[in-house]
Amino acid sequence: MAGYIEDITFINEQAIKFGNEHVEAVLVPALGSNLLSLKFKNKNIEVLRTPECSECYKKLPILYGMPILFPPNRIEDGQFTYKCTTYRFPINERGKSNHIHGFLHDKPWKVIQTKIAGNQIVIKTEFSSRDFPYLRNSFPQDIKVNMSLVLIDDTLGIELEILNDGLEPFPWGAGYHTVFNFPFGPDSKIENCLISLPVNKHWELNERSLPTGKIQDSANKKEIQNGFSLEGRLFDDIFGYDEESDLKNECVLTDQEAGVQVIYRGDQHYKFWVLFNQEGFVCPEPYTWVTNAPNLDLSAESTGLRELGAGETVKLKTQLVLKEI
Repeated sequence: MAGYIEDITFINEQAIKFGNEHVEAVLVPALGSNLLSLKFKNKNIEVLRTPECSECYKKLPILYGMPILFPPNRIEDGQFTYKCTTYRFPINERGKSNHIHGFLHDKPWKVIQTKIAGNQIVIKTEFSSRDFPYLRNSFPQDIKVNMSLVLIDDTLGIELEILNDGLEPFPWGAGYHTVFNFPFGPDSKIENCLISLPVNKHWELNERSLPTGKIQDSANKKEIQNGFSLEGRLFDDIFGYDEESDLKNECVLTDQEAGVQVIYRGDQHYKFWVLFNQEGFVCPEPYTWVTNAPNLDLSAESTGLRELGAGETVKLKTQLVLKEI
């Protein structure tokens, strides 16, 4: 079956449906360029948590699809200072007095390109802070983010290109709040499903879900690396990995009963994984910096905090591979 791209309406928003004989996806540019559907056609299974209606999505938009996080996770008291510039974000986790999830996931993005080139389907979208002048109150620098999705056979490649479009350097951290239906199959049992993460470090958190700065070896790292069941276990944890460990930077989700496996890969920029789950879904979240990185009294090497100079860009690559097992 040849690749296809269609303009559709999805939960009352203009959206782009694209696919091939193996995979079909729906991207909604107006909702933070969120990938709100990813179907494995070989098994007729939706692997991402997809909203049934617009009202459902609006109640908890962060718990559907693949929201883009910039900055990722929480910022203590909603602010940090970097090189004499203070960045202030709204307190949207009031019980803990934190900002959470950043400002990219709930803004409309522009469609830049849709094309089919041989066996590749390419979708490109763009966000520019210049289109939202009020964001200067939170993030004073000009930033542009381009998102490219390339579907080839059973593999969806996703690239974020972040550009400092201003005159001053800024600190950056990015990630995804990817929400998988898990188990994948409607009749599968969670005790028969496994998830693995390429991690060996565990970050201690305080009562506000912020890192204390204490990092320790994961007590059950072999279990986490080799695959474990989420039955009876709830996570909202931050993990890291040591590059010298030779671990492939990929999370693997396996539903043996449904016969489906998803491999979620991150490039060398994604040094941290958050694991969050509730009944029926799991969020393995790749991050380039650890939660609250700019406010931690730790080295940039430890926290993943990086700087982007004027005119500089950085490219971050992830990959979703859908396999039949």
